[in-house]
Amino acid sequence: MNILFTIHHTLSRSAGAPGVTVKLAEALRQRGHNVRIFSHDDVKGVTGMLRTMLFPWFVLAHVLMHPEYDVLDMSSGDGWLINFARHAFGWRPKQLSVTRSHGMEPVVHELFLERCRNGEEDRSWRYPLYHGGLRLWECTKSFAWADVAMLLNDTECEFAVTKLGFPGDHVVQIDNGIDETFASVARAALSAQSEPAHAQEHSVEPMPAAPTKLAFMGRANYWKGIETMTKAVPALFARNPQLTLTLFGTGEGAEATLARFPESIRERITAVPAFDNAQLPALLASHHILMFPSMYEGFPLSPLEAMACGLVPVGSNIGGLRAFLRHGDNGLIVPPGHAEALASAVQSLVDDPAYWARLQRCARETSLDYAWEKVAHRFERLYAARRQRRLDTVAA
Repeated sequence: MNILFTIHHTLSRSAGAPGVTVKLAEALRQRGHNVRIFSHDDVKGVTGMLRTMLFPWFVLAHVLMHPEYDVLDMSSGDGWLINFARHAFGWRPKQLSVTRSHGMEPVVHELFLERCRNGEEDRSWRYPLYHGGLRLWECTKSFAWADVAMLLNDTECEFAVTKLGFPGDHVVQIDNGIDETFASVARAALSAQSEPAHAQEHSVEPMPAAPTKLAFMGRANYWKGIETMTKAVPALFARNPQLTLTLFGTGEGAEATLARFPESIRERITAVPAFDNAQLPALLASHHILMFPSMYEGFPLSPLEAMACGLVPVGSNIGGLRAFLRHGDNGLIVPPGHAEALASAVQSLVDDPAYWARLQRCARETSLDYAWEKVAHRFERLYAARRQRRLDTVAA
């Protein structure tokens, strides 16, 4: 297939949505498809907010000049002009046009307004002019007028059907993937744990050591659950003098991060403001439990990366985590914003090393389901099935 990806960012393997786009494109190319990415890097002479606002028009111009695409996979907001032309006039009926979420803007908008109503956020007078106005409309219509709305989790899917009125078969839940760097770590660890049958008959499995090193991954802000962390950690440290915590990728100075915690426990906490993702397996190698108390996520990759590296996640009961995290099977799930539940779940793993070890193995196995080669195969089947459905409709 000839596939076009669009993404309203400059391309970077280490950035969220652009990185996912680059890696999925590479995986699909390895499966024999022709994939082109159209991004802000292709827009010359325009920068800043104007480039963002005009980007759908540049996408339209590119597609007008390239009728050879079989699939148009466009990030939310990028393809509203193209999808309108197809929806209203039947333009290019044999192409499949999908709009893909990297975090569905209408859902984030509702969460933001709720925080404003609760006095937890201040809304700028400029917000309704673009991000809460025109941009929100563009994103909603991109999903509505596409052949398929590809969304990241059950929260987005339910919102699209119940709040936006999309037909159920218009909505498909999709995955993101982890790099081979992490998949190879998981494979090696699982292989090392698998002894030949004759060896297992005469071996006694050693009791795993109690987990002592906690990790947090994400920016130090409300959405990543930093407030829940700062409430849960002191109680855990008071009960378990052997525990330590490392916070990775906080996006602020280490001193600012440490200042969020009581002074009496700061010596047991390490803050890493930024890191090279390729070095993450080495950074996580000695850690045991990932605390991931986010308030909202589209489809977070950091828990899957940590699972591949042998950490057992304790995460919030939100759509972005429910996509792959199963309570009591490959991790633990707690209510978002509930510091006592977070601390209690971590404590249950500290108190029962054998339980932690069982979850660790399942966590590693789960991470391999999200290697890019497998994710690309699922996208390939989705494209093929939906494109065939469209071709059948056109033929009829």
